[in-house]
Amino acid sequence: MGLHILAFKEWATHDGVTVSGTIDQLRDKRVAIDAEDWLNTLLTAQTTREPLLPALGGLPFALKKHVNEHLEGFRSAGITPTFVFNGLDLACRDRAAIAKESRIAAASLDEAWRLYGESKADDAVAEFGKSCTYGTYHILRWLRSYLHTEGVRIQIAPTAAAAQVVALYNENFADAVVGSMSCLLYGASKVILSLDWETKFFVWADKPKCLTKLHLNDDQFIDLCLLSGLTILAPPPIPEIELNPAPLIAARELLARCNNDGLLACDSLKNDAYKLLFQKARAAITHPVWIDNTGTTCTKHGKMIPNDLHDVTGQRLPDEIYYYLSRGVVCPRILDWRTRMEVFEVVPLDGGSSRPYQTLVSEKLAPLRTRSMALVSGNLQKYWQKKDVELVCWYEIDRKKALDVPDAFPLSQAADRWHVKEDLIARSAAAAGLEMQRSPLYAAVAVLSHNGIPERTITELLPNTVKPSDGPLPVTGTYTTRQELLGNATFRFLEDRGYINNDHTLSAWGKALKVALDHAKSTEYLDIGDDSREAEEAIFMAFELHRLEALNSLNLFPATSYQGAPMRGSDIDKANTLLLSRIACLGSFQHGEIGFTGPLSRHLLAYHQMAAATRGALRDLLEVHALSMMLKGAASRDLTPLDYSSLGSDLPLLREPDLGLSLVVKSYLDELSNEKRTDITKWFNHATDIKGDLKKAWKMWGAINAGIQAADSGIVNNDTKTTFRKADEWLALKLKQAGTEANGT
Repeated sequence: MGLHILAFKEWATHDGVTVSGTIDQLRDKRVAIDAEDWLNTLLTAQTTREPLLPALGGLPFALKKHVNEHLEGFRSAGITPTFVFNGLDLACRDRAAIAKESRIAAASLDEAWRLYGESKADDAVAEFGKSCTYGTYHILRWLRSYLHTEGVRIQIAPTAAAAQVVALYNENFADAVVGSMSCLLYGASKVILSLDWETKFFVWADKPKCLTKLHLNDDQFIDLCLLSGLTILAPPPIPEIELNPAPLIAARELLARCNNDGLLACDSLKNDAYKLLFQKARAAITHPVWIDNTGTTCTKHGKMIPNDLHDVTGQRLPDEIYYYLSRGVVCPRILDWRTRMEVFEVVPLDGGSSRPYQTLVSEKLAPLRTRSMALVSGNLQKYWQKKDVELVCWYEIDRKKALDVPDAFPLSQAADRWHVKEDLIARSAAAAGLEMQRSPLYAAVAVLSHNGIPERTITELLPNTVKPSDGPLPVTGTYTTRQELLGNATFRFLEDRGYINNDHTLSAWGKALKVALDHAKSTEYLDIGDDSREAEEAIFMAFELHRLEALNSLNLFPATSYQGAPMRGSDIDKANTLLLSRIACLGSFQHGEIGFTGPLSRHLLAYHQMAAATRGALRDLLEVHALSMMLKGAASRDLTPLDYSSLGSDLPLLREPDLGLSLVVKSYLDELSNEKRTDITKWFNHATDIKGDLKKAWKMWGAINAGIQAADSGIVNNDTKTTFRKADEWLALKLKQAGTEANGT
């Protein structure tokens, strides 16, 4: 939540513990930046925030612009930044803390939607704005990739980014640190709080000044930081701090009443659970974890650490995994779940009160989680291979469901038969007029559709080779190029998802997917927009949602609280409008680099969140397939750190679309069913090409419908085909009546 994001910076500025200097003082310097704090500042600062972000999902419309402005500022000033992202959660951020944060966000979002439903637009916007930093995992994933593609160095810390940032400074890989109070907590004497590229000044907080102002020593300052809830520990469960816009002052008063002793302050709260978390956070500060320039995971006191440090920093993984994590091959979430032995599903942006969403994450996506966990476990010690992972959901927090990971482990060996070399990938893809880097999903199915190719992609154990009882399978070759890494990760993923058979031919699902992609190519849908992958990913996601029985026009969400469903015309009009609007949420629309203004729909947002949860689970599976390739020696050891970061950026399903295109399609089709039509372009003030967006939506629909109609009846039943065919005929008639050209099948 955004309530306390800027609290320390505001206090530091108000109480005179900051110092300012000219940007030119940093010329030719290297700065290490806490990336999540930097992003949260962009999402909450008055000049850059987009308060309707939680109502739309996806990325803020002006985010790329703001990021580019900062990158240009660094370049112009001759400053070399390294952006460091948070890794695995520390033990002090437990399920109860995450659940509480989730409940607070859900309550705020419920209130925002209530205000919106009562036409209190300004109040609703203000309430939405309180949740701009909630559920931003997908934004951080995009930011990591974008910074890398812009040539900026990125790194993911083993645990807390602040600890890694300070370590980079201490080991002389940075001349200054940019971040929050957490950097002071981990030992920085100064932390840059802001860089203003217009005024050419920057501001930093000085720790000695903080200590003097607060009348505290170093140890007491750590206690204060933790009690304030502004760093690695959630605030104590008392209103005077938890709900206080100035939590640092409230925490200082609490500490003063307890002889400036943090443990005594915890005792005064009479909350044993919070005291235990405080002690764990205290230990995490004493024994910070970071990764050094050799890729080795380090602690402050070397080998002189407590035997139970894993209770503080989490279960230890092999250094090799932390290295691949640091380069962005795999993101922290999946490793976090594996080490905690628990997947905790939190409230989505729509509030999560609908049964379909709850069923999706608790039942339908569970096999995907299991597969991801099995792939990770298969590369770890037998301890992990025998340990299950439990699924817990926010709406039944005391109910745990076993994911049966140990039972899935033996099935994860099929992926090891993929060792396709670049010349085969490039030649076969080129024969279909495709490039693996540009369209990995399409290129993968196109390559395997050629006669004689599938059998050439299979790598078996060498003759007379004995499979080791504990360790990776021997391989006949290693990946040495970016295209080989991406191609083989994609092949493995598609086989895992059932688009490729065991003999590496296309399955019924793979053939249907190829028909849809071929249709998209023939209508030039693949070439629309700046993102070359948007079209193929939208089609792929439609197939995945259909397989989860979620691609339909059923009324999935309660109408009383989930306003914004289609409301014009007959029941058939509403059903078809709903189906096309839901599919449209898989694509993006063109909008100015400014905050959104226009109609909202909690109903469509709820479906968008189902698609987002599915996309996230699929991306997790992709990442662990890439990680597994590395851990099993399938990639050359001569690859550079940038090669690994490129792989993380190259993998499909990186960017989550926003709800904009869905809102445009729903508004347009609703008006076509309205006796007195309104020009919807007046509703979307900053949309830049609604006509082009609608054209793209119809082509997306046409490609998906083509795949559905071509699918074998064993995977897509006739009722579904009929529903889609009739919807396509309905759309063609509506567009004809509106004087436009239908782009369906």
